[in-house]
Amino acid sequence: MGSKGFILLGLLLILSVLCHSGHSLQCYTCLNPGGPCTHVTNCTPNFDACLSLYGEVHTYYQCWTFADCNFNYLSQHFGERKLWYNCCQKDLCNRSAGTSITGTTVLLVTQLLTAFWKFFI
Repeated sequence: MGSKGFILLGLLLILSVLCHSGHSLQCYTCLNPGGPCTHVTNCTPNFDACLSLYGEVHTYYQCWTFADCNFNYLSQHFGERKLWYNCCQKDLCNRSAGTSITGTTVLLVTQLLTAFWKFFI
């Protein structure tokens, strides 16, 4: 392989490192789950946020556009006059209350149990 081959190979290697296929956001997607929402969806590129919306009639978990995360737009789009919503931009950040607990919660509970154990023994 000549010097041109090594240059071409080097350029291809650099391009493969710099160019990646990308990562789509993952969100929980459910309408009125009877329990915790566990269905995970890979969002399309035009959705850059995960939405949790609790209305008077329905509960929604889905991919959403962060620019449209405001009360007026959501109320009109979903037909809910009273609602609570949360938009976030990390994978699976729109989990329902019963889906899982965070690592911070586990650490806190472990420390509290240890303190109680030492206190009572």
